[in-house]
Amino acid sequence: MAGARRSLASRHFRSDDVFPMKLIFAGCLLAALAPSLASAQIRPPSAERPPGPRMTTPAEPGSELTITLLTMGVGEEVWEQFGHNALWFHVERPPSLGGPVDVVYNWGIFDSSQPYFIPHFLQGRMLYSMGGYPYEQTLTDYRMRDRAVWAQELDLTNAQKVQLRDFVIWNSRPENANYRYDYYLDNCSTRVRDAIDRVLGGVIRATFSGRRSTYTYRSETLRLTQRQALLATGIDIGLGRPSDHQLTAYEEMFLPMRLRDYVRELRVSDGHGGARPLVKSERMLLGTITHVEPNAPPHWTPLFLTIGVLIAVGFAVVGSRAARGSTGARFAAGMLFSVWSFAAGMLGVILALLWGVTDHHFAHRNENLLLFNPIWLALAVLAPMTAVKGRAARVTRWFTFLLAALGVLALLLHATGLSRESNMEIIALALPPMAAIAWAVHRGTGHAPARQV
Repeated sequence: MAGARRSLASRHFRSDDVFPMKLIFAGCLLAALAPSLASAQIRPPSAERPPGPRMTTPAEPGSELTITLLTMGVGEEVWEQFGHNALWFHVERPPSLGGPVDVVYNWGIFDSSQPYFIPHFLQGRMLYSMGGYPYEQTLTDYRMRDRAVWAQELDLTNAQKVQLRDFVIWNSRPENANYRYDYYLDNCSTRVRDAIDRVLGGVIRATFSGRRSTYTYRSETLRLTQRQALLATGIDIGLGRPSDHQLTAYEEMFLPMRLRDYVRELRVSDGHGGARPLVKSERMLLGTITHVEPNAPPHWTPLFLTIGVLIAVGFAVVGSRAARGSTGARFAAGMLFSVWSFAAGMLGVILALLWGVTDHHFAHRNENLLLFNPIWLALAVLAPMTAVKGRAARVTRWFTFLLAALGVLALLLHATGLSRESNMEIIALALPPMAAIAWAVHRGTGHAPARQV
């Protein structure tokens, strides 16, 4: 057998010998495949046998997820001036299962038609909720409002993605969706921050809680509302001493844009003793033309002082003419002093109620009550009585001096460093008119016998 194998191996074939053998081999192969080819031509498509199961490695849970932090810039409406943010979940699925899914979850939903909305708003007890919306619908909405949108893809592990997804699904259930809203401590941005920090094991809090910033709740609020000067001034008057607390970087994240900036620099463990950026990639989805975020809070003290001095000069001129006996000037003085006193008194009532009976913690301990307080309401009645008819002059003088003294006290608290409230611009606005009213009443009644009612 060995010799036979050697003889076969050593045999040389000519080309004309190989060609007939190829024909024979091809004919045998064709004969073997012929039944299959014939049956394939006559079998209907519906009778095709499905392919067998593929031997594939199952994907790790979470590998199909991409989670992105969306940050929406400032807008036109009052509630849009602080920005917004959300978590965008992209689920990769094959076409056979319906294709990719994109849902955006946010914690900034409120319903003005809910029962007792206005009373709850005034009391500081508003209910907000969270929910999910289609990604394209969300982007279309912000495009129509000309608001910028940034997208930061988070470099989370698959396990962290699953944990965050499960938490958001649990949170979106009707029994879990509502929460007690606080505009600084518990809002749409702090909820997003805490959801991310939950799966990171507290890295955000640990990294940024000890870092002090130069901002306060008041300064950040005025920075973002300064384009509406009357609104910003009203907020400035309504905020008390707690709003002047110097913020940590962690507390600053009550603003979506600050959360975006700090997340951008955050590094987390890579599981191998090193660190990696939390943000895998960043891009701007939408730009804006009309709504650009202000960079710094306004410095209104010189402007407010100018306005206050101009009002004071007007009060002094009218009061001086009234003291000289001009009937028209007396009526004008009575009307002007009464209008100012009524406005200051009603503002004082609001400030007192905010402090005394509401849960607006950041309106408590408000030193602006030294400038605007309910005592002014008494002067709103007394001022025209004294200016026009000369009645109750002594009582009117006493009230004007008391109110002016309270204004001076507010100034002295700042001058001596005893005040921790940043309200110098409000003092600059209110104190000059207060002093002018006191001077005008003293000048008009100080040299004439008072006719008591």
